[in-house]
Amino acid sequence: MKRLAILGGIVVVVLALTNPNEAAFRDYVREKQGIAGSLGLAVTDLLSGGKGGIRRDNYLVASRFYLGGDGIIPRQDLGWGIAGKIFESGNSRRR
Repeated sequence: MKRLAILGGIVVVVLALTNPNEAAFRDYVREKQGIAGSLGLAVTDLLSGGKGGIRRDNYLVASRFYLGGDGIIPRQDLGWGIAGKIFESGNSRRR
């Protein structure tokens, strides 16, 4: 039982250390969508009033990335990040 707890603790620490941030998500969007993704990020940054268009909810071992939700742009979930990987949400309109 003690070994299982230690192993679980190690897994949580590794996931927390590899949890992607907003910059990693922006790089992912630029890589997947190219110039259109870069322009889209710039427009959402402008419309959000300088606060940054892409937001992140941090859950220690995973992150949820979303757009808008506090002004002109309605909230739209874009994807999840865990273990250094980004996964797009199924309901995301940005393709």
